[in-house]
Amino acid sequence: MANPVTIGSNCIAQIGSKFFLISEIEAKTTGVEIDPIFAVRTTTEQARRLIRAGVMRCKIQNTVPRPTRGKEVELKGVLFANGQIFSVFDVENSTDVAVLVRINVAQAQRLISKGVRIIKVIRRPFK
Repeated sequence: MANPVTIGSNCIAQIGSKFFLISEIEAKTTGVEIDPIFAVRTTTEQARRLIRAGVMRCKIQNTVPRPTRGKEVELKGVLFANGQIFSVFDVENSTDVAVLVRINVAQAQRLISKGVRIIKVIRRPFK
């Protein structure tokens, strides 16, 4: 039987001079579907090594991705990181990628008031 918990979209985002591993944790089984996105602060060296190992860089853009035939787009949350604000989308077609869209405080407040999650940033000790 397949493991019901997997990693979905994941990428490295450089926001200003700081790096974040953006990861979606997917838990799916009968009657359960949980799929939040988290951001983990990394060092520059950790980010470089993860990218060299095959983790993609996150797409950061100014416009919301649009669904098309064969491409699903789901708003996952609002990310506050290094003094910037983004709405984060899970985009699934042949791959599963996170797309960060720059937004302002008013847009973030509107999304949060509508129930959109705030994406947790995990600031772990660097090793």
